[in-house]
Amino acid sequence: MIFRTHLAFGLLLGLLFFDKFNVNKWLFLFLILFGAALPDIDHPKSRIGKKFRFLSKIINFFFGHRKLIHSIFIPIILSFIIRNFFGDSWIPFFIGYFSHLIMDSFTLEGVNFIHPFKQLRLQGFIETGKKEEMVLFLIFVFFDSLLLYIVFF
Repeated sequence: MIFRTHLAFGLLLGLLFFDKFNVNKWLFLFLILFGAALPDIDHPKSRIGKKFRFLSKIINFFFGHRKLIHSIFIPIILSFIIRNFFGDSWIPFFIGYFSHLIMDSFTLEGVNFIHPFKQLRLQGFIETGKKEEMVLFLIFVFFDSLLLYIVFF
């Protein structure tokens, strides 16, 4: 999936869980969106990879794209660290990060959720950046708009 689709889906999940946790609403939204974008730091040509090019190249060199950084272990480890320092702020971060993994599992490339230990690859039918993804993006934006209105007004 491309950057905007990850953000739109992450925001949708975040808004569905928005009132369930005692976290500042702006911090909650930021952490959702940050978590939704972060896994693609393993690809230097991604939006976040371009912002942190040096780090992205190192991560890509050692781990590759859609390998360890796209497994379930990284959001669990990072969420544990965030929880120890910032309490419940780990929750929106985890939701955002996991939303990214979910969306990538619907692409032709798929995701191996338990890399590097075993093969649990989920892959779908959506070609990244093509028509099907645009339709999904528009659906997510529609529901994001509805939920934003409900949550904030």
